[in-house]
Amino acid sequence: MRGRSRLTGALRRFRHEQSGATAIEYALIATLIFLALTSALAVYGSAAGGLYGNLSNRVAAAFN
Repeated sequence: MRGRSRLTGALRRFRHEQSGATAIEYALIATLIFLALTSALAVYGSAAGGLYGNLSNRVAAAFN
């Protein structure tokens, strides 16, 4: 029965511990930010690439 009392004590401490929940919340927020940035880059990535390509060509032409 000693193992069972340690298990119930550990479960009780786990249930009352809040730092793990906070870490999970921060991880979820970071994941959502990452997904938003990835989605924005997927949508606007080619347009931004074209913009920087055009800018690069103009700068190169200005130096020639």
